[in-house]
Amino acid sequence: MGMLNWFKRLAGMGPDVSTALPIISDERGAEMGGLNFMTAIDAHMKWKNRLESYIQGTSQEELSVEVVSCDHQCPLGKWIHGDGGAQFGGFETFGEMKSQHVQFHQCAGRVLDAAQKGHKEEAMGMLQRGDYVRASERIKMLLAKLYVQISESK
Repeated sequence: MGMLNWFKRLAGMGPDVSTALPIISDERGAEMGGLNFMTAIDAHMKWKNRLESYIQGTSQEELSVEVVSCDHQCPLGKWIHGDGGAQFGGFETFGEMKSQHVQFHQCAGRVLDAAQKGHKEEAMGMLQRGDYVRASERIKMLLAKLYVQISESK
């Protein structure tokens, strides 16, 4: 399966999105406008594991609610507020993705805040259902959709 088709399936724009997406071994084609879209998707998927480890007390990371809640600290956020916005800010999907990225980090911050206050069950529940899950899935879908739109506009 080609790179563009992989992103189309992830964005819900391709056939049979109910089956697992195969892993693409060559990520170089995912680079556009200074962002590797696959790496950005992967990084946001890994937040769940990072937060889960933190909640369970197995993480070696020092996480701050203020930093985690901020949408312009991660590589994607820096790209959104920098080169990405300058190049692709006119795409409607870019605006949706930017807004959803803020929501994602706010949700992640709330999960971390609950964990730091000792509410581990509540934090784990937030991480496994509700706003965090919806924001995470939406970021993946919107990044994939933006990649497809940029690719097809060339």
